[in-house]
Amino acid sequence: MEWGDVLDILTPFVVFGFVWLLVRRTVGTFDTVVAFPLLLIALVWTQGQGMHLASNSIGHQVAEDASGALPDLIDFYDEKLSHYIWYLGVVALPIYLLVVMWRDRGLASGGRPFPVLPGALLFGIVLGVDAIEAAVVPMALPVFMLTVLLAAYLHRNVPRLRGVELFTFIGASVIVALGTLLGWGAYHGGWPEPSDLGLV
Repeated sequence: MEWGDVLDILTPFVVFGFVWLLVRRTVGTFDTVVAFPLLLIALVWTQGQGMHLASNSIGHQVAEDASGALPDLIDFYDEKLSHYIWYLGVVALPIYLLVVMWRDRGLASGGRPFPVLPGALLFGIVLGVDAIEAAVVPMALPVFMLTVLLAAYLHRNVPRLRGVELFTFIGASVIVALGTLLGWGAYHGGWPEPSDLGLV
């Protein structure tokens, strides 16, 4: 195993620890309807990421120029199946958070959510670039579009959410992620992975 693989084992614990805190801090009602979908998203995320880490570590033991069934199987688990399972959890998380906030009838505007915008910009860029590097754009692009439409609908029709920090953060970050995908695709005439271009 490489150090990156070892450290990445902690990622789901960190991510879902923070998501749990965000939801508990933001919404007043935390029942089974809120908790169970988050559990499912966490399971999907960790299954995909775990599959990726395991096959990636095994792949390090195989020569780069090797051919045959074993390298093909490792590549399938490492670069295809695991990425789509993992990023299904990644792209589902913003939709989940929007729906949870919409469902909480007691959630009201907190005032001025603008301080979260720099973080949303950074997170949105990372979300978009990660989707490109993971080669899951065919899944991520329509889901990001759907998420932006949902956020716009809620912004227009549920005024109490407009000043909620988490709502602003999620909406802005997914807009940035979608813009990153569309901008990258327009500039390159497709979605080549940044690593293939020597950028990472």
